[in-house]
Amino acid sequence: MLESQRGARLIADVAEIPKDDKNQIGVAIGGGAPYCPCLYVVQVFENSPCALDRRINPGDELISVNGVSVKGYEKIAVAELIRQSPSPVKLSFNKIIVEQGQGQTLDIFLKKVKHRFIEYMDSESADAFGLSRAILCNDLLAKLVNRLDAHVTFYTELINRLQDYSKYLYQMSRAQEGLGNALCELAVYESSIDQEFFSDIGQCHRIFHKEQALLVSKIQDVLDTLSNYVNKAIPDAKQSLKKYLDAKFEYLSFCLKIKEMEDEEVQMAAYPECLMRMQDGNYEYRVMLRCRQQSRQNFIETRNHVMVKIEVLDEKHVRDLAVQLRTIITAFKNFHGNSKDVLKERLKSRSGTCPADDSKSEQLLQNGNDDETNTQARLIVEATENTINELELISLDEPLVDINEL
Repeated sequence: MLESQRGARLIADVAEIPKDDKNQIGVAIGGGAPYCPCLYVVQVFENSPCALDRRINPGDELISVNGVSVKGYEKIAVAELIRQSPSPVKLSFNKIIVEQGQGQTLDIFLKKVKHRFIEYMDSESADAFGLSRAILCNDLLAKLVNRLDAHVTFYTELINRLQDYSKYLYQMSRAQEGLGNALCELAVYESSIDQEFFSDIGQCHRIFHKEQALLVSKIQDVLDTLSNYVNKAIPDAKQSLKKYLDAKFEYLSFCLKIKEMEDEEVQMAAYPECLMRMQDGNYEYRVMLRCRQQSRQNFIETRNHVMVKIEVLDEKHVRDLAVQLRTIITAFKNFHGNSKDVLKERLKSRSGTCPADDSKSEQLLQNGNDDETNTQARLIVEATENTINELELISLDEPLVDINEL
């Protein structure tokens, strides 16, 4: 292991790289005479023989090709030497070792802040401010933040609406239970005919209470599912998306840094003087090359991870939302249908007579000895009539929940 002047560690290694159909091994070479004393790998092309071998990486110094030392060679001469060599090509090189965080300089940090700032700025505005930047083409994941925010708004409104429905139904269920208990208790003090009537209506209200409790339970299950989606799935996707954006900005910052260093080399090539870092082996540039490769790998892994999560969220939004809404609609339909059937069955057993038309009920209201009992009975009769009228107006063929309203 060798130690460079810039603190980068070097490890000597040898690799035999086969050539592809185009007589190439898939590397771009930089440095060399007359400006730099060493030659190094600038880029390893994707799906090339060198990339598949995975031993040579950007920033590594080339020592020899098939045993021929390349020290003092120009990069064009080394490329020609590799092209003329038979396959496989034996390359001796010094692998540069970059510690984690070694390339995280203040310049890279400021470039990340700048990229984060201009991410949501159009190109004309950025050019007007004179902000240089690296752009990632066809990046659709960055726009998913707004879509996730829209999903949160939609589901929050839907959850609030369902919570209101659940609260009202629960209160109605408690009222039906109390009304049913009162009617059954009142039936104990009545004659046989009136006792049967009040007992039947009381049992109806008790059944309404059970049906509404079942409906509230189903709505609560849907609320739990939707709440997990809003409070767990979407925040987890947002957190992964933030990590992706951070990895993206870091990768773009290294790309911009390397572009600036290359432009500096091109500008100095027009003058007889040479950059000091190139005379020392251009280690700073080579460290940036290795950091760019590492940040690119991290960026690709993070992007693939986020894409999987986004696909799962989209599938859950499209499929599960329809299932949950169908569950709510079916629960409402079953509740109203069962309640209507129960009340019709009770009325049918009394030959369809309404409590207001029953002579015994009228006698109870007119000839009772206790005013408080008469008032309570009158309210019960009126409430029962209203319940019958409301259930008769319900059409099970019409939608019970307006999805567009939700």
